Amino acid sequence: MKALHVHFEGYTASFRRPLIISGTKITTLPAYSTLLGIISACAGRVVRPQETRIGFEFACSGMDVELERTERLQFEGGRLKPHAKGQGLGKRQLYLLPRLDLYVTNCELRSVFEYPRATPCFGQSQDVAWITDVVEIELSAVNEGDVGPTLLPYPQKGIAGLVVSLPDWFENEVKGRTRLVGAVSKFEAILPFTTTRYHIQQENLFHPSDAVRTDDVLYLHDWQRT
Repeated sequence: MKALHVHFEGYTASFRRPLIISGTKITTLPAYSTLLGIISACAGRVVRPQETRIGFEFACSGMDVELERTERLQFEGGRLKPHAKGQGLGKRQLYLLPRLDLYVTNCELRSVFEYPRATPCFGQSQDVAWITDVVEIELSAVNEGDVGPTLLPYPQKGIAGLVVSLPDWFENEVKGRTRLVGAVSKFEAILPFTTTRYHIQQENLFHPSDAVRTDDVLYLHDWQRT
């Protein structure tokens, strides 16, 4: 199977965990919905799950916590206005010098990455990313192999991962309305500040033709329908 291997880099990344709305913003790996958002930003339009399958590995040089100035709002007279107490101050975890290896099976998206319509971001708007390489490769289906930092379907045996529930995609058809959550799946996140690769056996594993090692594989996500 032909695919595109797109390499992104940045200075910082912060992918906030859902349902944590107070205290320090905890980061995890990018959800598959986030990756669709990154592709959509590059395309200048909404890229839907049925257009391509996605696989990825995400690495970084370390993690830290930063202070973040926030804009607080309050309701008054049925409308939002700046909070009487002014701005707030919060903390967020972030990855340092992040690197994203993104694999997409729709090779017609190549021009999207070579000539992006908008700046891709690793989470928040200040986490600017850039594309350093776009290569067409071959993906060979295999039954087992070694995976790096990515999101794998839960449960997995013998993997030291963080269990998270994340959306597969969002529906954003009606302008001015909040997005509707598509299917939600449980994943095990292999966190990116380790060089350990885990040997697994399951479906949807592929060996990239440009992989460093013969046993390296990636997981291509199987989009959920409900």
